Amino acid sequence: MDPFIRTTSFAGFRELVDSLGGDHALLLERFRIKPELIDEEDARVPLRSLVGLLESAAQELDCPDFGLRMAEYQNLQVLGPIAVIARNAVTAGHALAEIVRFIGYHSSGVQLDLDRSEPQAPRLLIGLRLPGLMQQRQMVELAMGVAHNTMKLLYGTSFKAHSVLLAGVSPLPLARYRRYFQTEVYTGQACNALILTNQQLDQRIEQQDPTLHRTLVRYLSQFNLQASSDVVEQVQRLVLRMLPTQQCRLPLIAEQLGLHVRMLQRRLEEQGCKFEELVEAIRRDRADAYLAERDIPLAQIAGMLGYSEQSVFNRACRRWFAMTPNERRRLLREQRAKER
Repeated sequence: MDPFIRTTSFAGFRELVDSLGGDHALLLERFRIKPELIDEEDARVPLRSLVGLLESAAQELDCPDFGLRMAEYQNLQVLGPIAVIARNAVTAGHALAEIVRFIGYHSSGVQLDLDRSEPQAPRLLIGLRLPGLMQQRQMVELAMGVAHNTMKLLYGTSFKAHSVLLAGVSPLPLARYRRYFQTEVYTGQACNALILTNQQLDQRIEQQDPTLHRTLVRYLSQFNLQASSDVVEQVQRLVLRMLPTQQCRLPLIAEQLGLHVRMLQRRLEEQGCKFEELVEAIRRDRADAYLAERDIPLAQIAGMLGYSEQSVFNRACRRWFAMTPNERRRLLREQRAKER
């Protein structure tokens, strides 16, 4: 089943579309979103609808930075009770960990991970979990912008990420990203992430209310027990993080989860899958996402998928799609052109 997202993530959509001379109601209705729904704090709509809506608005209004512009209307508060938990955490790092823990309440299709495997360069990784290939750049950049604004609330207005990583190749000039994030930005990366510093994560949050924090954590913990925070999703998240390091092996994944290898294998089998199958499925999905970007060299894609040589990626591509990477790239670009 496709994931949903709370309609608080539409904040600023009407204002931005209208300021660009568009008709927000017509756009919403085209994607079967009732305009009155976006004023209801706990209403939910398919994430796929929001992703498609942002892409259409960007194209029809000739606004390639639509997602970044919309992010200027949003911050941590769009997350509702998760925002209250974060604002009452002890430190900015603790707050981010809580947001990662409970993001499923906002949308099970939004992927967040606070990666502290590099001691001097912690990363907040951001992505989407949507089956099937579709353009997602506007939504991803909206999420990146909101994450940046969130850190400004948690750390202070002087916050600047050490750097920003963006997957794929964007038609926007780097100067546009640098102007928004006020730091160095690198495109064509294996992931979308804010690179932070330990000082930023250790920043204490003033005026905490521990009682309110405990109450909301208990409430959302019950939601998490009912949601799909199972071992498969945890493994998938770690695989996505570790593929580009070419260290994505079962023993390392098990170590990250604090499980013995055999225990992890058994728990995956209980969910009807195997580790190798998970890795293969993720590689295939990410291969499509990377190949759809015209300017990422095949050798770089091979590395981002965890292959030491391009020839290994070539063989995998033939196995998955019965065609070479270049043939698959042409097909994906033709499909994308038809979507427009």
